[in-house]
Amino acid sequence: MVRSDRIDRAAAHRRHVSGWTIALAILIGLGVVGCSDDAATTSTSTTEPRGSSTTTDTTSSTSTPESTASTTSASTPNGQTAEEEIVARYIGYWDARFAANSGTPNPDDPALRDFATGAQLDAVIAETRSNLENGLAFRPAANPSDIQRVDVIDLEGDHAVVQECVVTDGVIYRRNTGEVVDGEVYTQNIRGELQHVDGAWRVSSARLIQQWEGVAGCAHAS
Repeated sequence: MVRSDRIDRAAAHRRHVSGWTIALAILIGLGVVGCSDDAATTSTSTTEPRGSSTTTDTTSSTSTPESTASTTSASTPNGQTAEEEIVARYIGYWDARFAANSGTPNPDDPALRDFATGAQLDAVIAETRSNLENGLAFRPAANPSDIQRVDVIDLEGDHAVVQECVVTDGVIYRRNTGEVVDGEVYTQNIRGELQHVDGAWRVSSARLIQQWEGVAGCAHAS
């Protein structure tokens, strides 16, 4: 089992708290795929609010049922397959983001630069700085749903694509008062992209594909 902290919200649920917006750029990825549901919300925006946090025990898989590009499963120096390393690095990005925004947010946290690159790095730094300036922080849900699945669906050269189903059920709160400003629960279908840069896989984009209120949608898939 892998412990991961996740925070996300869809464009349909943007909210303004005391005149400012909680937001993180999620870059345009590939087309809508994955689970479908009549109650699902889909998004094509390049900027998505990130409204709640969750600490989840995750089962990470690396099957590639929808991949049409050539892939490799060669072992890495630490004994992981390439797919296992990609999943670990993708989860590591969300862990780093959560840690950087916990307690007193730190936009200079070196882990952000270790796990993200390009516009995604710029976005997570900007988000963390905004939380610092606006007196906000992240904390896990008291009773997290513990649902997260990550699959590598495409791997070619220095570029990888992952598909994720995750339940986000934690909170954003005000550091000075403890007031919860967002603690809603959503299930989200996310497509992430990673680039192999300077010897490591780093998240270059993460696009919200679908969202359901509560524990629903892809969370119920076998």
